[in-house]
Amino acid sequence: MEAQEQRSSKLLKGLVLLFLCVPLSFQIFHWRDFTPLNGVQDSKSKEMKDSLSGKLDWLSGSFQRHTEVYLGENLAVKSPLVRLRNQVEYSLFGKINAQQIFEYNGNLFRFYSADYNEGTSFIGQQAVSEKVRKLTKIQEFLGESHPIILTIAPSKTYFYSEDLPEVHTRETDRSNYKAITKEALKKGIHVIDFNTYFLDIKKSSKAPLISKSGIHWSMFGAAMAMDTLVSKVEQLKKSTYSHPIYTLDKSYRFFYNDNDLAQLLNVLSPPNDPELRCLTFPIQRPVGKKIRALIISDSFFDVVSMTDLRQQLFTTDTKYLYYFNTRKDPTNNNQGLAGMNLLEEMKKADCIILLNDIVNMENFGWGFIESAYLDIQKEKKK
Repeated sequence: MEAQEQRSSKLLKGLVLLFLCVPLSFQIFHWRDFTPLNGVQDSKSKEMKDSLSGKLDWLSGSFQRHTEVYLGENLAVKSPLVRLRNQVEYSLFGKINAQQIFEYNGNLFRFYSADYNEGTSFIGQQAVSEKVRKLTKIQEFLGESHPIILTIAPSKTYFYSEDLPEVHTRETDRSNYKAITKEALKKGIHVIDFNTYFLDIKKSSKAPLISKSGIHWSMFGAAMAMDTLVSKVEQLKKSTYSHPIYTLDKSYRFFYNDNDLAQLLNVLSPPNDPELRCLTFPIQRPVGKKIRALIISDSFFDVVSMTDLRQQLFTTDTKYLYYFNTRKDPTNNNQGLAGMNLLEEMKKADCIILLNDIVNMENFGWGFIESAYLDIQKEKKK
């Protein structure tokens, strides 16, 4: 009996030791076939090293503390273990461990604060008027042969307002979206309000225009938006351009950006929108002229840039300036803006597309308007 208990004890200890060695074996043999965690990951080890100007000392213990934190952040099994913990807390308690992501009625939203409302980020009428005044001066300098098209991306706050608590949907006149749109139209700036347009066609749409598990327009929504944008450019330029050509999948399938908020939850089984449909693009290219554009946009244009929509509709020398700090080439690789002549690019473009998400409207233009206006003032003084 005693021998059997000893054998059982040894077996149990062996199993525990084996379990503890699993993470070590993954680390030693570089078995890293796990899906990496999504989103921006803060590095405490980097912060620690930076705070010490990179100088780690054994005697003070800073080297040991840094090594401990570094190994904890870079364990090969960190990703599945984090996902497992997040899945348990999400499934059992509805807890989301991702910052700025909230769930209401099975619908995921991203807000910069728990009490987000358009009024909380209003920059004021004076600031709005000044931005639009400069935009008007830029348009006057370029002339109508290079139209500026202010393009408002749709917002989930409006599109799925029925799922949100009152704090997020409370009506307010202190809205960057409303003030900028109104002022731009009053000053003669060309505006496409996709927020209003998507609400108008929501019930008749063949597939979701905005996913319940994403933050951007869906691939289908992007195609609908780009078709409308091309029509607007045709109207302004009095010319014919290529429109999107695609077929809509009959069964459920999603593009990564359709489901990006769910991916940021970093769980084993992310929620999804079962109504989503992807697009299939034909091998042959659309017949017609492509638009040479200068595009200043947030991540909403990524859905276009990452698909065949960009190749179908825009020339290869179209410039996509992501948040006006990074240029994304036709293969969606990041390039710097150094050496780019902004005025020359505007003069070469068929049109300038300024695409802005409503939630980001307090940063309307991301510095493009101010930079272009300043360049024009310098040009006039020559």
